[in-house]
Amino acid sequence: RAGEVTSALVCYGVNAAGFSVTAATHTHMLTDLTGTGAFVLSAAATYAAFASQHAAQLPGKPMPLRPLILAAAVSLWGMRLGGFLFNRILNSPEDKRLTEFFPKKGELPIRLLGFWTIQASWAYVSLLPVTMAMTVPPLRTAAALGPAGMVALAGFSVGFLCESIADHQKSVFKALPGKKNRPCTVGLWHYSRHPNYFGEMLVWWSLWGLSAAPMWTVASPLFVTFLLTQVSGIPLLEKKYDKVYATDKEYQEYKSTTSLLIPLPKFSK
Repeated sequence: RAGEVTSALVCYGVNAAGFSVTAATHTHMLTDLTGTGAFVLSAAATYAAFASQHAAQLPGKPMPLRPLILAAAVSLWGMRLGGFLFNRILNSPEDKRLTEFFPKKGELPIRLLGFWTIQASWAYVSLLPVTMAMTVPPLRTAAALGPAGMVALAGFSVGFLCESIADHQKSVFKALPGKKNRPCTVGLWHYSRHPNYFGEMLVWWSLWGLSAAPMWTVASPLFVTFLLTQVSGIPLLEKKYDKVYATDKEYQEYKSTTSLLIPLPKFSK
């Protein structure tokens, strides 16, 4: 259970520090950077603990490759997303949805604490397959990647690229004159209304497949999928756009001919 304890300490510890700074400064400037940073630091700390245990308990035996690939993949994903979100907050006003969590005068920061607790839980639950893959002695995770592992690694690469490209295309689109308050409809967004979230889900389903961790860790990609399709992400944006562009024929045409999530060829009404 050392890996699970290490991951929990890092995920909740980093977010507890983020909560303290946010409550003291009354700004969400570091929210996204802290949230993604918890993923990177947890993966690194869990791998370091795994490597130390492996050297102590299995001296002379080579380190399995799978845990290293998983830690590197999470770090790559977290640093890219964290950098993108931090740069976005530097160049735009704070998210009004987040400022609503700040306590009013005379109130305790209960809602703000709840937000940061959920963010910590998001990291811990999402990382479960990666965490459980780092066990000593390694069981299935010590095996060669094989065809299934290679497919999962390819899936991660596709998801990572899809999310990264979609984020970049949307940023470029929003910077164009007159496009700041328009929904992005170019590039990958021409084939999906939420290609960034499709990439995000593919990343975590692929990491779960790559991990060869116990079956119950499927809770990770299921949790990410549930959050993005039923709680935040897609539902919030769809509701916002339906309200703002209720009488906008261009948007209604785009919505009726464009896939909600998976990038697909355009289809007619």
